[in-house]
Amino acid sequence: MMRSPLFLSLSLITLTIAHGFSAPVVLENFENLGGWNSYGKSASFKKADSAAVDDGAIQVNLPGMIFKQLSARPLEGSPAWDQYEGLSFMVKGDGSDLFGCLSVGDRPTGAYSYVYYFPLRNTEWHKITIPWSALVPEGQYDAIGSAGALPPSGIKALRFGSRWSIYFNNDKIPKHSYSIDQVQIEEQVEKTPAANKARAFSSVLELLKNKKPIHIVCIGDSITAGTGLANKDSQRYATLTQKILREWLGYDDIIVESRAVGGAKSSDGRAWIPRDFAGNAPDLVTVMYGYNDKSNIFTKEHFKNSMDDYIERVIQKTQGKTAILPFATTPGTGSRFVMDDYADAVREVATKRNLPLFDLNQIMKKLGRDKIENFFVDQAHPSAQGHAIIATELADFLVKSAGIKTPKPKAKPKPKAKPGKAFHWAFDDGASTWKLSKNEVSLSTDKANSGNSALKFEMAAPGKDHRRAYSPPFAVAEGQRYRIENKVFCKLSKKGGIALYISGYPNTESSGKGMINHIKAASNSTNQWETFSGTFTIPAGMLSMKVMIWSSVDTVGTYYIDDVKVTPLTD
Repeated sequence: MMRSPLFLSLSLITLTIAHGFSAPVVLENFENLGGWNSYGKSASFKKADSAAVDDGAIQVNLPGMIFKQLSARPLEGSPAWDQYEGLSFMVKGDGSDLFGCLSVGDRPTGAYSYVYYFPLRNTEWHKITIPWSALVPEGQYDAIGSAGALPPSGIKALRFGSRWSIYFNNDKIPKHSYSIDQVQIEEQVEKTPAANKARAFSSVLELLKNKKPIHIVCIGDSITAGTGLANKDSQRYATLTQKILREWLGYDDIIVESRAVGGAKSSDGRAWIPRDFAGNAPDLVTVMYGYNDKSNIFTKEHFKNSMDDYIERVIQKTQGKTAILPFATTPGTGSRFVMDDYADAVREVATKRNLPLFDLNQIMKKLGRDKIENFFVDQAHPSAQGHAIIATELADFLVKSAGIKTPKPKAKPKPKAKPGKAFHWAFDDGASTWKLSKNEVSLSTDKANSGNSALKFEMAAPGKDHRRAYSPPFAVAEGQRYRIENKVFCKLSKKGGIALYISGYPNTESSGKGMINHIKAASNSTNQWETFSGTFTIPAGMLSMKVMIWSSVDTVGTYYIDDVKVTPLTD
């Protein structure tokens, strides 16, 4: 709820008369560590070597979470907190470039949990003071103190560390530690200054037009991070956009990088802004969220408000030095082809804020509902071809918007590779040439799509490792294209799933660690055979490959696999 300056002034006068700005309320002083718990293999805590106040402080070792339920009921005197303006804590970092995380709420995780990220570069004790508005909701609810949301008096839990084990481009968060002392609620906190405007998009386009250095950051979830790609660093759309722009415009001072995190919602992005925009502000940030918001059944209105708040926070953090280019949320396949409400939400925010818009939703929908699956590895994630489309369209959009007349370089035609060999495994002559995970994958006559036999994945409980079945290796050459497919019958699936992959190798023996390429995930349709398939083009450096049927370590269920086919394509 936004309060007018007059209301804030009157409230401040009333609070001064009534309370005289009494001492802050200490939520936790860490004089003993009773009640604190850890979650996660890498998470632990101990008494810190030094303290900022009195004798006690906590040192947390992460990733993971360290948490405490302060009380099951509102703490004594807490109704008065609703007039307070924020909180503070003392922190001593480990000197790294990583960020710590503080959470307050009704419980350590789940409903009404709010987070704030802070840098760990400073290795001396220092105080961080933040208004309630700096804490970002982890779910579909509004800021602390907003109508219908958690009031400050509802704070009954503390947490350090986050539920995330990955960060930029799904890399694992490194081990880190920091010390915390004296978490307290403050009556008076300096207000966050109102945001101005984002940097003008036209000024960024001028950099391209005049061949000046430009830094573009792509923010988003696993779609932007490149989940499902054989080589994310070279095939994600951020990298491809950089390559296209450099070749087209004839200069190399163009940096396009991804800072995306798989599984992220727009609310996560809002919380990560202090981390994602640490250091020099980029010239342009592209923003695409929505898939995981939709998975959490967030309403269009909530998503719209969240995206609007994201933009507001970026402007504040970068002090208007970064231009912002929202992406209208892209469709996926199947039930996720229709993401129109979220795409409209982004369009409405862009219009409200007079921002440019990259309408990726319309670009991808033009592929057609019957053909879009050819450009995705599953319901959410574009294939290498899908990322190439995004990169090409984004580069075209930027160059056209800049009014640059330089002709686009024509792609150099690659020598056409001779079609590869076709394979078909129906398993009626056994599966001796396939390598199967012991115990849980076997040849079975229970059920078959054709003939009498099929592979059976029977997983009664989570395993010690992922379950796999590998075909015999076969030679391939750069540029060859294949359709990889198989039939799957899901008899029962309680958890997890099964998917089709390619494992490629830089040698003809298919030895060493394979380059894994996600082809397609099964839909888990029960009691019927279905085909799941996709196309794959052999990249440079791959000399042999195997078909791999893969099921995650936590999958519980029974699947039959039959009629695995590798079909060379000539078009």
